[in-house]
This record gives sequence, C-alpha cells and structure tokens, in this order.
Amino acid sequence: MSELRLLEHFLAVYREQSFRAGAEQAGVSQSTITKSIQRLEAQLGVRLFNRTTRSVEPTDTARQLVVRAEDVVNAAGSFDQEAKLLASGELGGIRVGAIALAAETLIVDGLARLATSHPKLEVEVVVGSSDVYRDLATGSCDVVIGDEANFSTSPFAPSLRMTPLHSESLVYVHRPNHPTSKRKTNKLAHLLSYPLAIPSRYFNENQLFAAMALQTGGQDTPRYRLNSLSACLMLAATTDVVTLAPRSVAEQEITNNGPGTIEIAPFATDINIRLAMVTVAKNTPSPAVRAFQSAISAR
Repeated sequence: MSELRLLEHFLAVYREQSFRAGAEQAGVSQSTITKSIQRLEAQLGVRLFNRTTRSVEPTDTARQLVVRAEDVVNAAGSFDQEAKLLASGELGGIRVGAIALAAETLIVDGLARLATSHPKLEVEVVVGSSDVYRDLATGSCDVVIGDEANFSTSPFAPSLRMTPLHSESLVYVHRPNHPTSKRKTNKLAHLLSYPLAIPSRYFNENQLFAAMALQTGGQDTPRYRLNSLSACLMLAATTDVVTLAPRSVAEQEITNNGPGTIEIAPFATDINIRLAMVTVAKNTPSPAVRAFQSAISAR
C-alpha cells in the first residue's frame, strides 16, 4: 500500500473519529483501514489514536501531524489534476494584465503560438489599466506583462515575482524626407526640436526623458502622448512628428508597409525597453500561466 494511501486513511479516521465511519469515507473495509493505521503508527514509531470500545480519540501527536498530512494529500491531488490537464490540453483560462507595448508585440506573437500549442486555453488580455501591478497583487488578473523599469518603482513589487522576457533598444522614427534628413549636419538636438510623440504608459517616462536630456544637453523636448504605438507610428509617417519605438517594431512596420512609410533616424538612444512577466511571489504558477509564459518566451 502506498504511503499516500496510508495518509488518506489516517485523515479519514481523524475526521470521523471512527474506524468504521473512516472506512466508509475512504471506500475500504474496516479491517483495511485498521491495518493502515497500524502500519503508519509502526513506521512513525508513535501512537496516533487512543482506542476504546466506544470511541477513537486522536492523540496530541496526531493533532500535530494532521495539517502536514493534509498538505501532502492535497499536493498529490493537485499534481494528478495538473497532469491530467496537461495531457488533455484543457487548462481552463487566465486573465493577463499588460502594458500596451507588450500587447502589441510579445503578446500578439505569443497568442499565435498558443493557438497551436494549447488551442483550448482561454486568454483574456486587459490593456490600459492605470496600475497593472496593483491589479495582479489584488487578484484582478493572473499574470502581468510589463516593463522592468516600471516594476522596480511599484510599491507592490516586494510581493511579486519578475521573470525577464525580452530586451531591445528604442529608436527614433520619422517620415521619409523629414526636414532633418535634408541638413548636412544631422544632430539629435535638431531632430528633437520637432514634436515628439510617445506611447503613454509604455515606458518609465522619468528615466526616458532623463536619458534624453543627457543626450541633448538638457533641451526640453516637446511631445504628444498617445495610448497606442500604432497611432504614434502613423503620426510620424504623415507629419513632422518624431516618435520612439522598439527597433523590431519599426523594422516590421517598414517590412509590412514598404520603405517609403517611415525611416529609422541614425541616432542611438542608449535606451532599452525590457519586458518581463510578473506573477504573485507566494503562488506557484498554474499550468495555464506556464503555458502562456512558454508561448511568449519563444521568440
């Protein structure tokens, strides 16, 4: 008989305080459950129940061990359930909180892979919350895809676990034949004399503009804020506005729509966007969350 079955029989007798009722609960004969308790007591070298003709009373040792026994039995049940879910592909569903940049890049690509690897997994992506880390800490979502810089400044960070996913540099983007392209001496300060559009809540803006100020000698950069990277790119493609985008996104835009749509300015920003997955530290990620992480990590 397995050690797990011995613990299950111990718990049945403990709850019912009766060998007969415990046997009925466990679905075995009274003699079987009696032998289980005797075997467990022999293995542990302690007495678990004081038996009389009228009652079965747990000993102090049994009372101290019951919580640990329940933990072991519950963990085994969770393991079996998880294995069955993984085998069937039926992982239920998860709610993902995301900054807009993650939704338009990592998550879109990841969902395409997830549709193949786990077609039955339901995923709801919520974009635009004022504080995705608060949403995670308070149970409004199961996992968050955010920016490492913003995470490090969140008051909820101590209760959360961060797993880095992807890092790449930001680039300046403008339309072809932008006025700065016609100058013989291209300077970043001149480029940033034109309005700058940034995707709101995409980056840690204090860090972003502090780095830009160092590059331009402290020049104040005019800017627009939009809650969409796509809108920023469209604005940059049709006006003299300059925007910032991850290099992969800008290059994909050029590939999809042709080189005459936008151009990447020849200035290094020395600024990286670092996307990460964040979960609650005390919780073990569920099979659904792990499947989601695997899908968005496979770049």
